[in-house]
Amino acid sequence: MMLGIAACSSSSVSSGTASLVTSTTNIEVMTSSTSTSLARVGSPSTTVKTHSTTTVPVCADESSKGSLVVMAASSMVNAMTDVQSHFLENHPCITGITYSYGSSATLAAQIVNGSPADIFVSASEATMTTVKNAGRTLSVDNFAKNVGEIMVSPNSKYAIRITDVASLTDAVNAGIKVGLCVATAPCGSLANSILKNANTTRSVIADTESPSVEDLVTKIEMGELDAGIVYHSDCQYAQPRGLASCVAIPSAVNSTTGYYIAALIARPIVQQYVDYINGSDFKATLQLKFGFLAP
Repeated sequence: MMLGIAACSSSSVSSGTASLVTSTTNIEVMTSSTSTSLARVGSPSTTVKTHSTTTVPVCADESSKGSLVVMAASSMVNAMTDVQSHFLENHPCITGITYSYGSSATLAAQIVNGSPADIFVSASEATMTTVKNAGRTLSVDNFAKNVGEIMVSPNSKYAIRITDVASLTDAVNAGIKVGLCVATAPCGSLANSILKNANTTRSVIADTESPSVEDLVTKIEMGELDAGIVYHSDCQYAQPRGLASCVAIPSAVNSTTGYYIAALIARPIVQQYVDYINGSDFKATLQLKFGFLAP
């Protein structure tokens, strides 16, 4: 949200190589209230005027204003949607954000092939390295990590019988329909590591493959699949809402993937966004509300 209010004073502070172009202004707000004294029934009512001061962030450098294009791993959609309004309120030089969500591998290929973007948020080091090696990144930071978990459709007749990775096989539950992300996607690479640790393979488990974890989660929630291996963060969002149930994977079998953010363009507002994602407030939200782990 952007408020077009002229600042009474402005200041700028240095953060990395870019200037944070946000300042604040004080606004006086006058409210009126009417009260009637019980001791003087019939006397005229009394109007009391009060003043309060509200601090509102404003953009100190109008020339720096603009919108951002962020390409982000689909597993970040819930967290980024949750914080967007608060972020924009406190970063008035950023007039809007256009997100493009998908598999990190697909997004990386698009960036390397010239798709315009200011920021890339990846769900694996490998996909970020693809963009970095193409010379497209100005900075790269690891801000979180995730682990795998089994998500189960609430409508599945196998729900109570799914207890571990082995129970996703036809040998244990004949006719069960299981989905995995494609192997090139970070969620698919994570699943492959888990399956290897569980002494089984993709060909034994998967009945279908999804291009992204968002697509896989949707198919499980809608009952098109009985189960699949997704991220713990997906389960933490879906399970309390009754969209799915989940089964934890033991640490000896589980695997992790890192989350990385890269600035692709040298703009002050790009650095503001990168600083926010790397900041303690956003990391706390990721970990406490959405189930991500510290990097």
